[in-house]
Amino acid sequence: MHPNKVSLIVATMLSTVAFTATAASFPCERATTKVERMVCANPELSTLDEQLGRYYAAANVELGSGAGCLRDDQRQWLRTRDACHDGQCLRNAYINRLAELDALQPGATAIKQIELPAVPALVWVIPAALDTIAAPPVSKASSLQARGRVINELETGGGYVLRTDNGERLPLVLDMFLEPGTATTLEALAREDAWFLARGHEALDHGKRYFESSRCVFLYRLPAVTR
Repeated sequence: MHPNKVSLIVATMLSTVAFTATAASFPCERATTKVERMVCANPELSTLDEQLGRYYAAANVELGSGAGCLRDDQRQWLRTRDACHDGQCLRNAYINRLAELDALQPGATAIKQIELPAVPALVWVIPAALDTIAAPPVSKASSLQARGRVINELETGGGYVLRTDNGERLPLVLDMFLEPGTATTLEALAREDAWFLARGHEALDHGKRYFESSRCVFLYRLPAVTR
């Protein structure tokens, strides 16, 4: 999607949100939990919360059909945030989440006044396959994480795979399940001289592992220091 179009959509989405004077992404007069009250009482945390609201909205637009996966991931992040008992824990939670979503931001929402830490940066989410006949839902698949390079194997019918440092090839998405946005993004990532972390669920086929097609696959670009 063209950056200007993304910026316009994000601005339209954000214009519907009523921010209070404290700038939190939710109405502080309706704050009910301890964490919400802590955010509203602290100007820095309130600003970080507003900025994360903008980052999250922009990432949803950028990811297209993968936005549903991000919504579930955001709910998990909120549970982690809500386990905080002090302002420093909350600040770290917000800063790290902003850094995680930074790579998905257009110029309109990108933060320039805060130095974000070097963390695995979310660059794409491969959504669950729409064809539930070819990729029937698997509710009990175990989690799978792996690091490697994104490789284009379309010519051999292998789709896009993650090649790990020990040479294992883990299919990320097969040709038959490729959506246009995912195809464009993975092609660009395959050209990068970078390492990625893939997070999803494991499936097995004749002893070979691959990322389960009926579940979301999150792709993160690893910072140079951790590759």
